Amino acid sequence: MPYINYRIGSSLKESQKKTIYTETTDYMNSIMRKKREVTVVHIEESPPQQWSVNGSRLDDKNPIPVYVDIKVTDGTNTPEEKSEMINRTMKMLKDCLGSTQEACYIVIDDILSNSWGYDGLTQEYRAQLNKK
Repeated sequence: MPYINYRIGSSLKESQKKTIYTETTDYMNSIMRKKREVTVVHIEESPPQQWSVNGSRLDDKNPIPVYVDIKVTDGTNTPEEKSEMINRTMKMLKDCLGSTQEACYIVIDDILSNSWGYDGLTQEYRAQLNKK
């Protein structure tokens, strides 16, 4: 039950959004071993003028700024899987968006299972139910 939030300093075409939705879900399934049916991908678009790098406000002439936040249950992925997910996500973004800011961050947050809920139940409790 991962949640992936893309914050992108540009307006995207529908084809770009579709690529991000589809490829992110594919990577979460193939690399991170997450079920497709519970993978949520969210895209937030904002004008580049709402971003700055090195204290300088960006504009339409700058490479596109991006921040990606991936939330997964703690202990469910190896460092190698996380590294591959970050690498493939960055490559996909560059292919899809073209020029991206060098200061483009992808963060994987490991959330404790007792602090991560799905359909009103914590992941910890759901794991206990599945063992029975």
